[in-house]
Amino acid sequence: MLTSIKHFAKLCFCSGDPADVDGRTPTLVVLFLILVVLIPVLPQLADLMSQNASYTGLVVQVLGTTFKGLFIALCIYVILHIRSVPQQFRQTFSSYLGVSIIIALFSLVLIGAAEIVMSLLHELRSYFDGRAGYSRSGGFMSIVYSLVFHITTVWKILAIGYILYKSMKVKFWQAGVVAIMVIYAPEVLKIFS
Repeated sequence: MLTSIKHFAKLCFCSGDPADVDGRTPTLVVLFLILVVLIPVLPQLADLMSQNASYTGLVVQVLGTTFKGLFIALCIYVILHIRSVPQQFRQTFSSYLGVSIIIALFSLVLIGAAEIVMSLLHELRSYFDGRAGYSRSGGFMSIVYSLVFHITTVWKILAIGYILYKSMKVKFWQAGVVAIMVIYAPEVLKIFS
């Protein structure tokens, strides 16, 4: 498993080869479950423990993520089939899942760290001011969310483009265009919203 993580990390930084990734069925199932179950649940874990979150909303989000992942798998398979390399589907889809998980976890860590820092700064400010209350951290956190979203989106497009570039044997910019189409096809079609 450690070697798979190393391969996924290399692919995140546009090095390595998707053909080196383990594309066996158990690996695909585990990665898919991590992506569609664990990643949507992690941000809402605190709310779930405090009973503030809606289980129905969480189930709908997990189902939406599941169908989106299956749709992306279908898109990748069709694209590889058109390029006459359908045998590379397992490694390519496994690479997509691993890179998506690493980038999602990285963004959650960044946002969590920013929230902790803002909470500590708010506590320090209220301690030194002698009063609690007014805080302008909401505006800062929206900037952090936006910045993390944009950075990870560009990073994911580049990483998925690199994976498709290596798998399809096309020019990098063509693979980048295909990556954008694959990643955003469900949103554009409004299939799973």
